[in-house]
Amino acid sequence: MGFSNVSFIDDRSEIVLVILLIINSKWQRTTSHRDSDIPTALVLNDSLILQHVKGTAKDFYDVAIVGAGPSGSTCGYFLGKANRSVVLLEKKKFPRDKYCGDAVCKTAIEILDEMGIYKKLLAENKAKIADNGGMVSPSGLSYIGRSKELLGDIPAAIACKRIHLDEAIAMAAKSAGADLREDCPVSEAIFNKDEGLWTIKIEGSEKVIKARLLVCADGATSKLASKLGIVSGPPTSNCSRSYVEGGTHKFKADGVIFWTRDMLPGYSALFKHPNDELNYCVYIIPGNPNVTTDDLPKWHEKLKNEDPFISKSLGDNFKIERMKAASLRLGGVPVSYDTHCIVVGDAAGMIDPMTGEGIHHAMEGGKLAATFLDRAMNHGNYSRDVMKIYHDEWMEKFGSDFKWSMIICQLIYRYPILLDAATSAVTHKGDKFLAKWADIMTGRVPKVYLLRPEFVIVITYELLSLMLKKLTGKYPKPPTKEKSS
Repeated sequence: MGFSNVSFIDDRSEIVLVILLIINSKWQRTTSHRDSDIPTALVLNDSLILQHVKGTAKDFYDVAIVGAGPSGSTCGYFLGKANRSVVLLEKKKFPRDKYCGDAVCKTAIEILDEMGIYKKLLAENKAKIADNGGMVSPSGLSYIGRSKELLGDIPAAIACKRIHLDEAIAMAAKSAGADLREDCPVSEAIFNKDEGLWTIKIEGSEKVIKARLLVCADGATSKLASKLGIVSGPPTSNCSRSYVEGGTHKFKADGVIFWTRDMLPGYSALFKHPNDELNYCVYIIPGNPNVTTDDLPKWHEKLKNEDPFISKSLGDNFKIERMKAASLRLGGVPVSYDTHCIVVGDAAGMIDPMTGEGIHHAMEGGKLAATFLDRAMNHGNYSRDVMKIYHDEWMEKFGSDFKWSMIICQLIYRYPILLDAATSAVTHKGDKFLAKWADIMTGRVPKVYLLRPEFVIVITYELLSLMLKKLTGKYPKPPTKEKSS
């Protein structure tokens, strides 16, 4: 949605708008319990109405979103649906690539379905439902199960290349009313306290964009949020990606996660796309003092060539592209807000520290951000204290779970047998247990669910059984690649 222009207003319209102003003031004092969290600032909101009474044009947007990835475009979509004027600034032109594991989990799929994108991606053969998948533990215990029959219309995950996914969400935002501008790299954003407006500068252009609110959704490195002093420090993790040509490999499942003892709590994975194409990816997860982000190329090559399960899945004649890599900001930033400004998605560290997965949190965070900003605009209050409500809301929704992910990462690094026990439990309990495990791993439900009796009892039993095997010398040894004859 572009600017709201009013070219002429007569005296009768002025009287009507003044009446509306009075009604607006009274309405703001009788909002719902949820909206009562935001203090009302009538002067700011009323000034916007009086601006139209005077016959002047509104020469700024309600919201400027920097970055049209899943978080920014989702935010733009729901703001557009709320009839807010929003500009969505993307530094590149769609379609454009983004390096990650391409796994889109259930929470994100539900939002895609709400946007009308999910079925379209499937119909256009741009996404594949992950029906049969599983895991391989550090000691080589494995399980591959099926989930489609258990989960119904919305699966646990789909594989969708970011070159398709990001464009689809951005175009949905555009259709919803967002003013999508491609090839618009932002160089700077300056806030004018007197005007209560942001001035956003575009690289290589003298034109500027003005907006009441700013959303930084410019990825893990978040140059803009860093420049504004909201986010500090570099990303703490990274991941690799290489596509394997369809028909050249021997991988039969839709998706499998591989845990390797010496790389824990990091992992590798294979996800199948349409046309039998694979995404081979490796995630470096903080927690192992012997593995750093600089080691990503080494582990990417090592596992591909030496891991017995991955090398067997790829076969001898696979055709694979060169490794590409991306930075990851894990675990949530301490502050994702400032006056008239919020940070969302990867820029805010909305990535699970245990799995490195962030698409579903980015979209969930983008939707939550849009809902919050719409409420804030109803009240006309954009102070730092009010913007903090947004941060508290997403932390309550899913961010608080990240601390549990960090604890689990430390546990599995120190005690790999826990992953062996979990895999053994899934093997004995079957697909229903696997589906519940997947819900926890993808942030569908909190990690603290692992402390529920249905998990504690089963996994503890498997753990004790494995420890007994260890004492008797029957514990499985880490697998090695078979030498070719």
